[in-house]
Amino acid sequence: MKVKVCVGSNCTFLGSMSILDQIDDLKDIISDDPDNYRDEDLEVEAIKCLGFCKGTDEKVAPVVVIDGEPMYNATSQIVMEKIINKIRK
Repeated sequence: MKVKVCVGSNCTFLGSMSILDQIDDLKDIISDDPDNYRDEDLEVEAIKCLGFCKGTDEKVAPVVVIDGEPMYNATSQIVMEKIINKIRK
């Protein structure tokens, strides 16, 4: 699973660094519990800017992309739920 977290200024201001920290914690939890989670590689990448905020007046930050699917106004809870649902056995 590939997770991209935007760490551009707007996304960082609105919490993307917290999301990255939570994903790192989740990676440890998943690796410690092979009975409940598939052995899937969780590739996390911090991207300087994903470009979703440019040219729009809509508030979309922070932005997280999981396997090509963008999540706007992402929160740690929503991102964690999505990742867990994808890799739970």
